[in-house]
Amino acid sequence: MADTQYPQTTGWSGWIIFASVVMIISGIVHLIYGLGGILTQDWYAYTSTGTYVLSLSAWGWTIFITGILLILTALLLLSGNMFGRIMGAILALLSIVFNVGMIGAAPIWSIIAIIVDIIIIYAIVAHGSEMKQYHQYHQH
Repeated sequence: MADTQYPQTTGWSGWIIFASVVMIISGIVHLIYGLGGILTQDWYAYTSTGTYVLSLSAWGWTIFITGILLILTALLLLSGNMFGRIMGAILALLSIVFNVGMIGAAPIWSIIAIIVDIIIIYAIVAHGSEMKQYHQYHQH
Protein backbone atom coordinates (compact mmCIF):
# COMPACT_ATOMS: atom_id res chain seq x y z
CA MET A 1 0.00 0.00 0.00
CA ALA A 2 1.34 3.39 -0.93
CA ASP A 3 1.13 6.27 1.48
CA THR A 4 -1.19 8.95 0.22
CA GLN A 5 0.02 12.47 0.83
CA TYR A 6 -2.55 15.18 1.11
CA PRO A 7 -1.75 18.84 0.51
CA GLN A 8 -1.19 20.96 3.59
CA THR A 9 -3.78 23.56 4.39
CA THR A 10 -3.72 25.87 7.37
CA GLY A 11 -6.47 27.19 9.58
CA TRP A 12 -6.59 30.28 7.40
CA SER A 13 -8.70 28.28 4.95
CA GLY A 14 -11.45 28.55 7.56
CA TRP A 15 -11.29 32.35 7.40
CA ILE A 16 -11.67 32.19 3.62
CA ILE A 17 -14.67 29.88 3.99
CA PHE A 18 -16.08 32.28 6.62
CA ALA A 19 -15.60 35.21 4.23
CA SER A 20 -17.30 33.29 1.42
CA VAL A 21 -20.30 32.35 3.56
CA VAL A 22 -20.68 35.96 4.74
CA MET A 23 -20.46 37.13 1.11
CA ILE A 24 -23.16 34.67 0.05
CA ILE A 25 -25.49 35.77 2.86
CA SER A 26 -24.77 39.44 2.13
CA GLY A 27 -25.34 38.81 -1.58
CA ILE A 28 -28.75 37.25 -0.90
CA VAL A 29 -29.71 40.22 1.29
CA HIS A 30 -28.53 42.60 -1.44
CA LEU A 31 -30.64 40.74 -4.00
CA ILE A 32 -33.74 41.08 -1.81
CA TYR A 33 -33.12 44.77 -1.11
CA GLY A 34 -32.32 45.35 -4.78
CA LEU A 35 -35.58 43.77 -5.90
CA GLY A 36 -37.44 45.92 -3.39
CA GLY A 37 -35.79 49.01 -4.84
CA ILE A 38 -36.37 48.00 -8.45
CA LEU A 39 -40.06 47.38 -7.85
CA THR A 40 -40.55 50.72 -6.00
CA GLN A 41 -40.81 54.05 -7.83
CA ASP A 42 -39.41 56.64 -5.44
CA TRP A 43 -38.11 56.82 -1.92
CA TYR A 44 -38.40 59.78 0.38
CA ALA A 45 -35.70 60.46 2.93
CA TYR A 46 -36.73 62.76 5.75
CA THR A 47 -33.93 64.56 7.52
CA SER A 48 -33.69 67.58 9.81
CA THR A 49 -32.61 69.69 6.84
CA GLY A 50 -35.41 68.69 4.49
CA THR A 51 -36.91 65.99 2.33
CA TYR A 52 -35.01 64.32 -0.49
CA VAL A 53 -36.53 62.30 -3.31
CA LEU A 54 -34.18 59.59 -4.47
CA SER A 55 -34.47 57.21 -7.41
CA LEU A 56 -34.87 53.95 -5.59
CA SER A 57 -35.04 52.06 -8.88
CA ALA A 58 -31.48 53.08 -9.83
CA TRP A 59 -30.27 52.32 -6.31
CA GLY A 60 -32.12 48.98 -6.46
CA TRP A 61 -30.31 47.94 -9.64
CA THR A 62 -26.97 48.90 -8.09
CA ILE A 63 -27.68 46.84 -4.97
CA PHE A 64 -29.04 43.92 -7.05
CA ILE A 65 -25.91 43.79 -9.25
CA THR A 66 -23.72 44.06 -6.14
CA GLY A 67 -25.57 41.03 -4.71
CA ILE A 68 -24.86 38.99 -7.83
CA LEU A 69 -21.20 40.07 -7.69
CA LEU A 70 -20.91 39.07 -4.02
CA ILE A 71 -22.38 35.61 -4.62
CA LEU A 72 -20.26 34.92 -7.72
CA THR A 73 -17.11 36.13 -5.96
CA ALA A 74 -17.82 33.90 -2.95
CA LEU A 75 -18.29 30.83 -5.15
CA LEU A 76 -15.08 31.57 -7.07
CA LEU A 77 -13.24 32.20 -3.80
CA LEU A 78 -14.39 28.86 -2.40
CA SER A 79 -13.05 27.07 -5.47
CA GLY A 80 -9.63 28.73 -5.15
CA ASN A 81 -10.04 30.70 -8.37
CA MET A 82 -7.52 33.55 -8.76
CA PHE A 83 -10.17 36.00 -10.04
CA GLY A 84 -12.29 35.16 -7.00
CA ARG A 85 -9.32 35.89 -4.74
CA ILE A 86 -8.73 39.25 -6.41
CA MET A 87 -12.41 40.22 -6.27
CA GLY A 88 -12.71 39.00 -2.67
CA ALA A 89 -9.81 41.21 -1.59
CA ILE A 90 -11.22 44.19 -3.52
CA LEU A 91 -14.68 43.76 -1.98
CA ALA A 92 -13.18 43.48 1.52
CA LEU A 93 -11.15 46.64 0.84
CA LEU A 94 -14.30 48.46 -0.30
CA SER A 95 -15.98 47.29 2.89
CA ILE A 96 -13.15 48.87 4.90
CA VAL A 97 -13.62 52.17 3.05
CA PHE A 98 -17.37 52.05 3.64
CA ASN A 99 -16.96 51.24 7.34
CA VAL A 100 -14.43 54.04 7.86
CA GLY A 101 -17.13 56.37 6.55
CA MET A 102 -19.66 54.85 8.95
CA ILE A 103 -17.54 55.17 12.11
CA GLY A 104 -19.44 58.30 13.14
CA ALA A 105 -22.82 56.54 12.90
CA ALA A 106 -21.89 53.09 14.26
CA PRO A 107 -18.39 53.19 15.78
CA ILE A 108 -18.27 49.78 17.47
CA TRP A 109 -19.75 47.88 14.54
CA SER A 110 -17.55 49.73 12.04
CA ILE A 111 -14.36 48.97 13.98
CA ILE A 112 -15.30 45.29 14.32
CA ALA A 113 -16.10 45.11 10.58
CA ILE A 114 -12.79 46.79 9.69
CA ILE A 115 -10.83 44.31 11.82
CA VAL A 116 -12.66 41.33 10.28
CA ASP A 117 -12.08 42.75 6.78
CA ILE A 118 -8.34 43.10 7.46
CA ILE A 119 -8.18 39.48 8.66
CA ILE A 120 -10.11 38.34 5.57
CA ILE A 121 -7.83 40.28 3.21
CA TYR A 122 -4.78 38.68 4.87
CA ALA A 123 -6.34 35.21 4.61
CA ILE A 124 -7.19 35.69 0.94
CA VAL A 125 -3.87 37.25 -0.09
CA ALA A 126 -1.49 35.10 1.98
CA HIS A 127 -3.37 31.79 2.02
CA GLY A 128 -5.86 31.95 -0.86
CA SER A 129 -3.97 29.38 -2.91
CA GLU A 130 -4.74 26.81 -0.20
CA MET A 131 -8.42 26.89 -1.15
CA LYS A 132 -7.76 25.10 -4.43
CA GLN A 133 -5.97 22.33 -2.50
CA TYR A 134 -8.66 22.34 0.20
CA HIS A 135 -11.39 22.09 -2.44
CA GLN A 136 -9.68 19.23 -4.29
CA TYR A 137 -8.93 17.31 -1.09
CA HIS A 138 -12.48 17.58 0.30
CA GLN A 139 -14.15 16.57 -2.97
CA HIS A 140 -12.94 12.99 -2.72
